[in-house]
Order: sequence, then structure tokens, then C-alpha cells
Amino acid sequence: MFERPPVPAYFSLMPTKGLIAGLVASWVKALTEPRLQAVAERILPPTPTQKQDVGADPSGHPENMPPAVLVDRVTVALGHRLTVPQRLRAQQVIHYTMGAGLGVAYSAAARRWPATSLGRGTLAGLAIYAGTHGSLLPALGIQRPPWRLSPAAVAWESTSHVVFGATLEAARSALERAQ
Repeated sequence: MFERPPVPAYFSLMPTKGLIAGLVASWVKALTEPRLQAVAERILPPTPTQKQDVGADPSGHPENMPPAVLVDRVTVALGHRLTVPQRLRAQQVIHYTMGAGLGVAYSAAARRWPATSLGRGTLAGLAIYAGTHGSLLPALGIQRPPWRLSPAAVAWESTSHVVFGATLEAARSALERAQ
């Protein structure tokens, strides 16, 4: 009979630690976004038209953030539009699920390839911004590319992803040390 080789004890906890790190980073990102938006808009004031862009105004138009817009488009295509409160709840589920998934992937990558954590997670945060707001969301027609958004929106959103990446690395490192 075939026997599986023993799995190192730390291996089974890796996904859990990554999931926790991703949830913590998502929570911190969500907490900092309103302040980042306020500072960016004070320095680089957007026009009223720019604030109507998808993803440009989470404080004033949370229903116009990419996850809520995606949920709206999918549910409309399926013939059942959700209410704004339902879309906002779905947006939170997407936000934290994506953060948890990114936490698991980042933790696994950082363990396998330590260079992944260069910049203490900030480079990973910028890569996540580039991979979502800089390419995937524009390719799906959900959000304009960064060069067509207000400078304030790009500033606070990219900075919130840097915060996410730095928090992700800090949480991952703390959980690894606690092993």
C-alpha cells in the first residue's frame, strides 16, 4: 500500500495564517481608505464629474465601487437586480474574500520565494493594484484605467493597496514568528 510522506506540522497552518493575514490586511485597508481619500482630495481636488467615476468616491458613493458595480452587472444579467444594501453587503463579502485569498497566495509565495516580501509587502500591494485597478477592472469595462481617473482617486486607491500589502506582510510575519 502507498503511504504518503509526513506533512510538516507548519504546512497545515499555512493557509490559515495566510487567510488571517489577508483578513487583517483587508480590515486595515478598509479603515484607512476614508482618511486616504480625504487627504488625497484635499491635495488633488477632483471635479464633481470625476467623483462620479466608478471607484472614485467610496465615502460618498459606496455603491459605485468596483465590487458593487460588478455584482450589479452580474445580477442584472441574471435577471434579478439586487437592492443597494444587498450590493453593499455583497461588496463586503467580495472585499474580504479577495483579501483572504490574496493573503493565502501571498503567504505561500513568500514562504517559497522570500523575495516576494521585498519592500515589506508594499511592492506586493502595488502589484495587486496594478493587477486589479490597473488592468483587470478596465479590461472588464468596470472601471476606467488609472490614467483616465482623477489623480486623487489614483493616489488614495494605490496608497490603500500599499497599506494592504504592508499590513499583509506584517501580519504574515507576526503569525510566522508565533509558530
